[in-house]
Amino acid sequence: MEKFLINLKTKESSKLPSDEELQLGVELEKRQKNTPAIRKFLQKWKVGRSWLLYEDTRGMWCFLCNDNYQKVKHLVSNRSMISGCKSFKVESLKYHEESRAHQLAVEIHKNTIEQPMQSPAHHALCKLDQETQNKMAILFRNTHALAQNNKSFKDYTWLCELDEAKGLTIGKTYRNPKAAKTFCTTIAESERRSLFTDIDTASFLALTMDGSTDAGVIEQETIFARYSKNGKVTTKFIGISSPPKPYADGILAALFESLARLNLDENTLKQKLVGFGCDGAAVMLGRKSGVATKLQEMQPSLLITHCLVHRLELAYKDAVKAIPLYDSAMVLLMGLYYFYKNSPKQRSNLCLSFDALAQKKVVPTRVGGTRWVGHVVLAIETFFKAYQAIVSHLGDVVQQMNSPKEAQNKARGYLRLLKRADVIAFIHLLLDVLRPVRNLSLTLQNRKTTLADVHNKADVATAVLQQYQTSDGPLLSKFLEDKSCYKGESLTGNLNVESFRKTRTSLVSSLVEAIAKRYGDLKNNKTVASTHIANLENWPLYPDQQDDIEGNCCMFF
Repeated sequence: MEKFLINLKTKESSKLPSDEELQLGVELEKRQKNTPAIRKFLQKWKVGRSWLLYEDTRGMWCFLCNDNYQKVKHLVSNRSMISGCKSFKVESLKYHEESRAHQLAVEIHKNTIEQPMQSPAHHALCKLDQETQNKMAILFRNTHALAQNNKSFKDYTWLCELDEAKGLTIGKTYRNPKAAKTFCTTIAESERRSLFTDIDTASFLALTMDGSTDAGVIEQETIFARYSKNGKVTTKFIGISSPPKPYADGILAALFESLARLNLDENTLKQKLVGFGCDGAAVMLGRKSGVATKLQEMQPSLLITHCLVHRLELAYKDAVKAIPLYDSAMVLLMGLYYFYKNSPKQRSNLCLSFDALAQKKVVPTRVGGTRWVGHVVLAIETFFKAYQAIVSHLGDVVQQMNSPKEAQNKARGYLRLLKRADVIAFIHLLLDVLRPVRNLSLTLQNRKTTLADVHNKADVATAVLQQYQTSDGPLLSKFLEDKSCYKGESLTGNLNVESFRKTRTSLVSSLVEAIAKRYGDLKNNKTVASTHIANLENWPLYPDQQDDIEGNCCMFF
């Protein structure tokens, strides 16, 4: 019956092991203790751990901590999971997952790689950057405005206070003159880099120089660069430099110093310099040792141009220097200017004369100045507007017994000139003649004007002047209709119209000849004369006129 009972232990099964069996068991257990267990990397550990990588030679490591080590190294206490860990235990992975360095690496990866534009850190940074940019933009604009309007950096502080009073957010930093100086230097450096890039990419370059003295009576040279950018002629300011000596070598050294600030050297000038413009001073245009001559020795193909506006001014002075009436007119205009400029009392009384005549108040302006012939035209136009008020006021000064003797004598002399018919007639003639000359001067001062435009503009001005050689201008014609009276004031002196018209012809002829002489290279110099093809108005309308254009093109192509 026992054989049908499966779980019933028989007497034989309960038999104790023998001594030999016990000895073998003991030896087997000792061997197991002395032999270490062989651990391996399990692929299942990667589940839920996208950061975990494994290589046979390196072991397992965290690529997030490895890539962002420089950002998390201050939190790393154990580099095993960065350089490579061969202790294949799940406890090592769990310990690394819970470390602060790993958590920061995960956050960095999430913000910068997975969703950089949606992360809170990115939004906070953008907001901070935008606020900072808005503040700095206001401060930079304030600095640029001060520099462009020749204001002191000390005005920068109250300008910032004004912006704050307007409700603008500009912060509490960078609000002193020292910061303004730093901003101005940064703006200038940015402009220099931009200018260097333009000149470096340009195929050709022309330079313009002009000298003047500053408030300390120190010679300063102003330098401009002229080049073509994307087919558009551009003129840019390079800088102001003080020559060590007022000679050609010193001015040339000042030029190279300004170019060095743009990282431009003599080799660049040799390769790209094609034109040089300056005034007519001997130190600039001297044939033996002038600045232009020295530049031409460095670049033989250099085209030297005497400033066209200077030439026009010199032509005007050449034409009027032999006419006595011109001196009388200038004495009157300049004398009236200083008479009212240097005396607030006389200027105030002149305003009372305007009020009595119910006329708009204007004050005599200076005849000469930096705006060339335009200053003379403006002074004459102002003189005619204020003529009645000036005559009335000067008459009062002469009659008032309490007026200073010096003022009375001046007023009496100016009043005598104001009532001379020949002087008033000549001032009318001068205004007729100088208006086309003024228009030509303004055209030449325009930075967009090229040599191609000068040909036509000079011809137009000359044609208008030639008409005045044989006929009176519009203002002079109107005056001569009643030459004994002007604006209700009786004029003295018997004006001989025929003799005066000879003066008119002499003045206009001298001016036309002087302009032709000063601008002779526009026709005599083949290179300069050929520039007129750049103006499309000079292109032929018919096929039989193409020979002239083809001949001029050979000068350049």
